[in-house]
Amino acid sequence: MKKLLIVDMQKGFINKNNDFLVKNIQNLIGSSRFDKIYATKFINHTGSQFFKFLNWRRFCENSEIDFAVDLPKEAVVIEKTSYAFAGGEVEKNFDKTDEIYLCGTDYDSCVLAIAFQLFDFGICPHILIDCVGSHSDNPISKTDFEKICEENFSEQSILRTKNLR
Repeated sequence: MKKLLIVDMQKGFINKNNDFLVKNIQNLIGSSRFDKIYATKFINHTGSQFFKFLNWRRFCENSEIDFAVDLPKEAVVIEKTSYAFAGGEVEKNFDKTDEIYLCGTDYDSCVLAIAFQLFDFGICPHILIDCVGSHSDNPISKTDFEKICEENFSEQSILRTKNLR
């Protein structure tokens, strides 16, 4: 089954560095290329490691956690409180025979963490490089990100939407 996994496309993560993602991902959602669409929704809380270790207190209120893209009503939303999934969400939502296509923000943290988690589960993630970005002013370069993905997942892990079959 071909599944699109949209990572953390929430209003609080969108800025001038990654606002191009909204249009690109909205086009993906409307393309009918996928059998099922999933979206992660990051929610922070006062006892989190983000509060504790990073003193980061954002994403506790609706104005930041609302989605910046319009998800179809049948999309599966998976809430998360860290960089990747917790509590068996990978096993619950994905099968090792699925083709998972990742897009969203931030490629240098959450997208990469989820890609590693899928790989560890037995799925080679496909990262849609023209549909990932970072809200950070100084993320790792996309070239370095591509190299990390190719070295850790496979040379076929990086795709462009125009090359989707």
